[in-house]
Amino acid sequence: MQKVDRRVLYGILVVCVCVGLFFPSTIRTDPDPSSKSFYAAVKSLPQGSTIIVQTDWTNSTRGESLGHFENLMRLLMDGEHKFIFYSAADPAAPQVARTVIARIVAERKEQGLKEYKIGEDYVDLGFFPNAEATNTSMGANLKAAWAGRKSKTPDGKEIDIFKTPVLAKVNKIEDCQMMVVITASQSIDIAVQRLAQKIDITALVTGVVGPTVLPFYQSQQIKGVAVGLKGVYDIEYLMEYGINDAEIEGRKYVTWDGPKVDKVEQGTRFSRGRQYYGTLHVALALLILAVVMGNVAMFAARRRKGEQV
Repeated sequence: MQKVDRRVLYGILVVCVCVGLFFPSTIRTDPDPSSKSFYAAVKSLPQGSTIIVQTDWTNSTRGESLGHFENLMRLLMDGEHKFIFYSAADPAAPQVARTVIARIVAERKEQGLKEYKIGEDYVDLGFFPNAEATNTSMGANLKAAWAGRKSKTPDGKEIDIFKTPVLAKVNKIEDCQMMVVITASQSIDIAVQRLAQKIDITALVTGVVGPTVLPFYQSQQIKGVAVGLKGVYDIEYLMEYGINDAEIEGRKYVTWDGPKVDKVEQGTRFSRGRQYYGTLHVALALLILAVVMGNVAMFAARRRKGEQV
């Protein structure tokens, strides 16, 4: 076993991962309490709320953050909420977000659902180079912080963002109903420090950042957080089954101590999280198997060497 070429193991890993990606499976789970709180917070927003989205992720963390952002867009569009998005961490992040939004809009169009339009249903603010200064100024004077920013309209023209239907009634940050931060960095810390007293904050973060963000949730400084790939799958699972909602054989799929939270009735629910989550289990199982085989071979070799001596 010790003489097995590592390329064989890599080949097995590639095959197993590809099979998992092309044949996704639904795994029964109990979503994390923080994921349930995130889903409940978004679903409890009044229809047509205005949401601030700080999207600070790029393709370097797409394995987790892409699924988070897709799920958020589906939830916001399902609730017919208006949203503003920008990045305060990476100049490449706004373009990544634009690409995803365009894909989700096309997906909804194919499904016969409302087609979101820039300048009418959402506003693209682009990039702000300093997260701390941006969040501080947003809390002090939102109009001054976003002064001079233009938005495209559905007919291709440009208009001041505060004259769009999205921000026409927004004068200060408190006029928005929620802020969502999608990040793989510490920009969530700055948002909480500067804005948690002014607006409800939720977060979608990578597994690396998760342990530093969960204390904010536990201290109720943020209303909910989905962490890593498990968080992506949790939100998709909740969109499919709700909380205290869908039942099988008289038992609810997902329960908690709070009120019933409806599942999402239309559009895509299970997607990237379902595709990646099962694949992750396959890869980890192969890793564990390889470690066990290596240790068995090592102990067997030592035993033979001892007998020869």
